[in-house]
Amino acid sequence: MSRTAPRVPRRAHRPRRWVVWLLACLVAAGIGLGIVVGIDRAFYADQVQQSWPWSWPPEPCVVQGIDARCGTFVVEENRAMPNGRTIGLHVLVLPASSEPARRDAVAYLAGGPGDAAITQAIDQGWQASALNTYRDILLVDQRGTGGSNPHAGDVTQYGTRMAMDDVDAVRAALGYRQLDLIGSSYGATAAQVYLVLHPASVRTLILSGGTAIDVGFFDSYAVNAQRALDQLAGLCASDPGCRKAFPGWERRFGELVKAWNATPARMTGNELASVVQLMLTDLTKAVRIPLVVSRAAQGDFSPLTEQGSGDLAVDLNPMGSSIWCNEPWTGLDAKGPWGTHFDSLTTARIAAFRNACSSVPKRAEPSALWTLPVSSRVPVLALVGGADPQDPVTNLSDLKQHFPDSRTVIFPHIGHQFGIGGCVDQIMAEFVDRGTTRGLDTTRCDGAVVVPPFDLPD
Repeated sequence: MSRTAPRVPRRAHRPRRWVVWLLACLVAAGIGLGIVVGIDRAFYADQVQQSWPWSWPPEPCVVQGIDARCGTFVVEENRAMPNGRTIGLHVLVLPASSEPARRDAVAYLAGGPGDAAITQAIDQGWQASALNTYRDILLVDQRGTGGSNPHAGDVTQYGTRMAMDDVDAVRAALGYRQLDLIGSSYGATAAQVYLVLHPASVRTLILSGGTAIDVGFFDSYAVNAQRALDQLAGLCASDPGCRKAFPGWERRFGELVKAWNATPARMTGNELASVVQLMLTDLTKAVRIPLVVSRAAQGDFSPLTEQGSGDLAVDLNPMGSSIWCNEPWTGLDAKGPWGTHFDSLTTARIAAFRNACSSVPKRAEPSALWTLPVSSRVPVLALVGGADPQDPVTNLSDLKQHFPDSRTVIFPHIGHQFGIGGCVDQIMAEFVDRGTTRGLDTTRCDGAVVVPPFDLPD
C-alpha cells in the first residue's frame, strides 16, 4: 500500500506471461491481493532488491517473469541542503498491459511503517491486478525501506512528508500527470499526507485498512481491539459448538490478563493480550482464540505457544523511529483508562515506544499537515475490515465530510488483513477507471467473506 524518462514499454516476454495467468487464477480462487501468495515470490522479491544495478532513467528489467522498468532515482536526504547527502530510491514500474496506457499511474504505498513497496507489491501479486490493465503501476521504496538507503544519515529526514515529496518527484520525472494512490495500513496514512502536500497530483485515493491522519493510532487502540474481541465473542455465541465448548471464554481472557500481569505464567498478561490482538487482525487465526484462551486457563499452553511470544519490545530502525517518535498520528500521548481487557497492553506499548523514542532526534511537524482538507474533490474509496482491531471504520467516521465523493466498503468479520478474493481488486479497478464513486458497484464482495469454523476440542 508508499509517488522526461522514455515511455514505459509494454511487457514483451510472451513465453513467461503464464505467470500473469497463474496469479490471476490465484486471485480468482480467493487468495486475493493483500496477502502473501507464496514463499518463492517473497524470496524472488528480496533477490531483486539485493541485486539492483539500475540507474536513471529506468531500464528494462524482468521481475517475476514480467517485463518491467527498474531505476534508482536520486534525491537529497535534506532538501534544505541540496549539496548534502543523497538517497538512491528504488523505483519499479509495471507497465500497463494494454496500449496506450493512461497518463495517470497507480502508485502503491506500503504499510509498516517500514515495509518496502516493491517487495510487498510483488509478494501480493500486483502484477495480476486489473488495475494494471490500462495504467502503469508505480512502486517506490520509501526512503529508509527496501533498497532505498535503509541506513539513514540524518534520522530527522526520514519522515512521511519527506518520503511523499520523494514520490511526487518520481511522478514528475516519469511524466505522469497524476497518481491513483493506494495506501495500505500505514500506507493509507502516507497517502493522505501525499494528498495534503500535493493535492493536484492525486486523481483518486484508495485507503485500505487505514485511519484518518487526524486520529491518533493509540487513542482508540484498546477500544478497537475490545470491539473486535466482542464481535468474535458474538460469533462464537451464535455457533452451537463454540458456545458449548467455551462458555465465558472472553471474561476468562480478561481475568488471565490481570492474573498473569500480577504473576506471569508462560508469559505476562500484556504478552497474552498482545498475542490475542495480533490474532484478531486475521480472521483465520481469530477463530482459534476461544480455544487458545480456554486451554491456557486450564494450564495447557501449547495452543498459545503456537501463536508466538507476544514480545512487547520496540526495535525501531532509523526510518521507523523518525516516524513513530515525531508524527502525531501515532498517538503516543494517549492515556487510559479505556475500560477494556487491552488497557494494560496499550499502556505498556505506549511506554515502550516512549522509551525507545527518548534518544531519537526530534523534529517539528506542521499541524496543518496532519489535518484533512476541509473539502476535497478527490474521489476516495475506503476498504475496511468490519472487525479490524486497529483501523476500524470508526477511525474514518468523518470521511464523507472531507471527501463528498467517497465510499466506504466494510467487509464483515474481516480483521486487518484482506484475503477474500479478486472481488476487492475488481472494485478498486472499477473505481480507478471511473474516477468517481458514483455508480460504483460495491456489492462484488457480498457473500465473499466466509467465517472459518472455530477450533474446537478434539
